[in-house]
Amino acid sequence: MADIARDGDQIVLNLSTGERILAMHRDVRVPLSAVNRVDVVDGPIRRIRGLKPRNSKVFGGYWPGWFAYGSFFDGTFRRRLFAAVNGHKPRGLEITLDGAKYTRLIVSLDHPDATKTGLTA
Repeated sequence: MADIARDGDQIVLNLSTGERILAMHRDVRVPLSAVNRVDVVDGPIRRIRGLKPRNSKVFGGYWPGWFAYGSFFDGTFRRRLFAAVNGHKPRGLEITLDGAKYTRLIVSLDHPDATKTGLTA
């Protein structure tokens, strides 16, 4: 299961081996200075709109309603989001970024409130 934590001046999204294979990506590192907002969200799988022209998959694995791991276009072809979302997890974090490779990170977690506190403290 994906885990997200603060590591010095970076946020690190750690992926399990299976998640790395699905996402076709290694762990994601983002400078803390790029974080604009951290929100706890219900139904993080619904934040991935599916394979529509405005939110189509770039790299990774996606099964509507079940899981989303990898890079997706975020509204336009110049903006991308990264998802590590298990559809069986009802809650997660949505991290909005400025000036980073991704515009958003969406992660399903068991304890998103505690994780948010650890990231923003």
